[in-house]
Amino acid sequence: MNNDSPVMTPDDFARLLCSEELGGDLGRVGYKFVRDMLIGMQRTRSVNLTDIAKSLNENIRLHATHKRLSRNLDNPALAAALADRLLRLGARRVGSKTRLIVHLHSLNKRYARKVEYLPASTDCIDPGFKVCEVLASDPDSEIFTPLIASVWSDKVPGFVNDAQEVTKLLRRVLHATDNRGIFFFDDQSFSGEFLKSIVVDPSLNFLAMMNGVELDVVYRNELVSMTELVKDVQTTYGRTMFKLIPEGVSGMSKSTDLDVFLHAGALAIKMPNSTRKLRLIALKSKNRFVGEIASPMITTETNLRSRKGLMGLVESFLSLQDVVNTHQAIRDSFDPASFRVLTYDRLQLLVTLLQGVIHYEVTIAGSGAVADHQFSHTPHGGEVNRTYFLPEEHLESPGQIG
Repeated sequence: MNNDSPVMTPDDFARLLCSEELGGDLGRVGYKFVRDMLIGMQRTRSVNLTDIAKSLNENIRLHATHKRLSRNLDNPALAAALADRLLRLGARRVGSKTRLIVHLHSLNKRYARKVEYLPASTDCIDPGFKVCEVLASDPDSEIFTPLIASVWSDKVPGFVNDAQEVTKLLRRVLHATDNRGIFFFDDQSFSGEFLKSIVVDPSLNFLAMMNGVELDVVYRNELVSMTELVKDVQTTYGRTMFKLIPEGVSGMSKSTDLDVFLHAGALAIKMPNSTRKLRLIALKSKNRFVGEIASPMITTETNLRSRKGLMGLVESFLSLQDVVNTHQAIRDSFDPASFRVLTYDRLQLLVTLLQGVIHYEVTIAGSGAVADHQFSHTPHGGEVNRTYFLPEEHLESPGQIG
């Protein structure tokens, strides 16, 4: 978007989202509802219908506005149509090397009892739904685009397992992007069993960290343990980087900037009973506190002979959490767990509308760019503990990776 051009207003964005450019006509009622929800949610930073209704300041009783919003929210066809429109709009920004970051989290509803399909609570876990989101992000950009979000629980009719729900979502993204982009799986939110199902899927282009996953792979026509093979990979390229560890993490009493030597190498592998060429990346990190650790990664990217190809891909994965954390902070600013709708269909549309608001703020208005980076090429600034000596001239020029 041209920096000199006026920023699209929320009303303009709602008009675009409901236009025939992105799908069939939603009608005047559909457009008004989508516009009111997007504008109301942005004004109030809330998903609560009462708050949204108040912000619209309609010249009718508040109860009537609330009732209209609640009635229109109970529309699974609109939820599907709006999700597809947001996905088509976001897919325009996806290129062949765009990261499609897949993240799974819980939407917990403490003390809730009457929400449809809400799982029963246990002694230590609040009842909650699972939410899977896909975010598009180019490695050299601070801007990301929410593509799609889906919500479910194990009580929803037809539910088989979480892996199937995630895979269905990935298929929708593949269709919308015409197979462009590379799926980056957030290893902090997916189980090893799920990741094992991903690396054997012939339709996905992906990069996945495989820490703690027991897996056999084919190397030079022999079946070998991935865990053992990764130890023997020659790490051709490396560099020192700086990892910012927040206070309270790993026992740190204060935020700490840790100097880490990262080095990586790759081997050609295949999965058993498959002819698809993959690469096993050994990412080895070394610091004075824990020594050297070898982490396996598997990817469909095969052009990894150069420093730029291999280390560029590794650093792109290391900045994944920066995007996830930024998106989470924006999402949490709306307090999504405060939803008060009681039916599953209303909840799905509410989650989709929230994605629409975030899409507008981050991608269109540019007000939510990634600013904080856990890994950096140069020391992080600020008052932090450091595991290295820092010359004064470095304090004013913190670096980052994209």
